[in-house]
Amino acid sequence: MATKTDRLTTPDNIVPDETDCEPTYSDKTVSDQLIRFLLPDARARGVIIRATHIFEEANRIHGLNGNIAHLFDQSLLASILLLSISKGGTRQVLQLNSTTSSAPVQMLLTEARQGDVRGFINWADGQTILHHDDGETLSGWLGKPVRFSTVRDLGFGQPYVSSIEHESDFLADHLIHYLHQSVQIRADIVLHGDLAIMIEAMPGCSDDDWFKAVESMAKIPNGVLETASTASILTYFNDLHIKQAGTDAYRYHCDCSPEKMTQAMKSFSPEQLASLADEAGNITASCQYCRSHHIIKLTQIVA
Repeated sequence: MATKTDRLTTPDNIVPDETDCEPTYSDKTVSDQLIRFLLPDARARGVIIRATHIFEEANRIHGLNGNIAHLFDQSLLASILLLSISKGGTRQVLQLNSTTSSAPVQMLLTEARQGDVRGFINWADGQTILHHDDGETLSGWLGKPVRFSTVRDLGFGQPYVSSIEHESDFLADHLIHYLHQSVQIRADIVLHGDLAIMIEAMPGCSDDDWFKAVESMAKIPNGVLETASTASILTYFNDLHIKQAGTDAYRYHCDCSPEKMTQAMKSFSPEQLASLADEAGNITASCQYCRSHHIIKLTQIVA
């Protein structure tokens, strides 16, 4: 039912910038609701979310539209889905890397924390969306194969990092392939517009049980997936005696700050810092997640 540089980035991705402005995201962004549910008669569980407000805010901040906006937005949803099945995880990073230097997009990264999701796109050198025709597929933007990498941060110890390559043009296929190959989870996923549904086999789920769960999801018409409320969509699982197990609210939000930027730049060499500072000894750093700009005094970094 699927409909989908090489570095794994630090929590706060910063780039030098020469312009100072106010943060471009809003702390009053409306949240979207993720619903967790159980399918007792199929020994399965799942989540569903319609991310209308997340998409609106992400596209506004990054100035995206068309098919690249669709790919970026669904990648935000994918990181939320991965976090939803992470046992005790506090942060889930999804990173899609091109394996060819000729692809317009070299990296697409999204990160989900409890309640928040954010991300950014790294274009090929000197390129932006304005320099390319609007590709219709994942491979049209990133080429083939795509390297699919994840970082699962449990909040202690070393994060769990995994990478796998796949050639499908559908992000949902990449997710399913990753879950099967790297995590040994049997799952099926729908990514349709601003909607995501994921079902996952629980211990004791037989092949017949799993078929019932997948069959129920396959019967949901595209028109329903496109416009219906999540509550209405879940009625298609009524034959499996669906039970709601909980809800979580998510929004597009970045928690960058001058203090975090300062801490991140402490790893820079004195020569690097000096080259970034202006005549007044200030460094203007730009956050790739929210396009906010922060002025950092050189003396704050080297103190």
